[in-house]
Amino acid sequence: MTTPIAFVDPDDGSSRRLIATQQGAILVWDGASSQILPTPFLDLRDDVGGPVLAQNERGLLALVVAPDYASSGRLYVMYTRADLGPGTLGDVVIARYQRSAGNPALGSVASAENILVIEHSSASNHNGGWLAFGPDGFLYIATGDGGGGCDSGAGANGDGQHNDSLAGKMLRIDVHGVDASGTAPDDCGVGVGNYTIPTSNPFAGQEPACDEIWATGLRNPFRFSFDRQSGDLFIGDVGQSKWEEINIIPSTAPAPVNFGWVCREGCESAGNAESSCPVSGCPLDAGTSCEFPRASGFFDPPLCHRNFNHSDGFRSIIGGYRYRGSRIPSIAGDYFYSDAYCGQVWKTDMLDTANPAAISSSCWASGYGGSYGFAEDHLGELYLILGAAGRIDCIHNGGGCSWAGQGDTLFADGFEGP
Repeated sequence: MTTPIAFVDPDDGSSRRLIATQQGAILVWDGASSQILPTPFLDLRDDVGGPVLAQNERGLLALVVAPDYASSGRLYVMYTRADLGPGTLGDVVIARYQRSAGNPALGSVASAENILVIEHSSASNHNGGWLAFGPDGFLYIATGDGGGGCDSGAGANGDGQHNDSLAGKMLRIDVHGVDASGTAPDDCGVGVGNYTIPTSNPFAGQEPACDEIWATGLRNPFRFSFDRQSGDLFIGDVGQSKWEEINIIPSTAPAPVNFGWVCREGCESAGNAESSCPVSGCPLDAGTSCEFPRASGFFDPPLCHRNFNHSDGFRSIIGGYRYRGSRIPSIAGDYFYSDAYCGQVWKTDMLDTANPAAISSSCWASGYGGSYGFAEDHLGELYLILGAAGRIDCIHNGGGCSWAGQGDTLFADGFEGP
């Protein structure tokens, strides 16, 4: 494999798993033979005529199958697109594809249907990138702030706080007709629609705000997941140069939730000396400790890691999953996350999100530089996606680790090969 970014269990009664690569190929891992099949499920690479532009942070960003995939064969991808004309290079596309009617190990390229296109041609970074279906049946989409340090430079600035922009947000749309009262979207995206707006979305029908928005104030949300038991939404958000964040939207939280970027980074306000991006026009908060959930204003993350400017720092946090499997009872309910650069995988009990100081977090395994994400199978077992090494490992019983820099040995306590 070359640069895997997603490992998907379709839960369709077969032993097949889908592996998405940054370059744009979706491969099939056959559990019966423990081999990757020679023919891709879908090949969307631009060098074979596909729509995916893979370059630096760009590429195929996410893959998710529909909740009814076993019967419908529908799957959704998120990618940055190749140049289709002036101002289109790098735009973020959410598209739907169909499994082949004659061969369940193949997808149909001809079935492509664009759902939403988000303008992102001004910068190659901070595309965000993840998709998941929530317990409510709606499709959730994480988007980056549009790129540039401190969300500045080419293109619009401060988009995470602009409700007339789809950038720096968690979006929520209906692609399956779950909400019979859903309405047509406004013109925030440059796409073709093929979805409706849930009536419970906080900005539905409130122009000029974008109907699709569910939460705001994100910088570069790199992987998110739903707790399959509680329905809580966990988001890993990459920081500027001070804090890396794990954010939570409790299933009971009223929308919209504002995570604060660019007015806040971690637990620091824009007016605080610790903030790396002081900006004007933000409400200041004199406090520097996290409060979760806040009575009003911004939602602070219940868990932060110092960024790479500090000796114990992360550099690019990767959101994971809460463990709901049965193989390792000792970690039941623990949330796993990692960092793409530092080589460590951490776990936290996340038992008291109302009191972040009481949350217990510890290193689970080291030597895993180049991790690009996590995956969860239909039984709740977890996997670590090692994009740089071209491997996918499953969690077994480990624990304890030392600091392991980028490029260290990728086999380490805590994981085993697939």
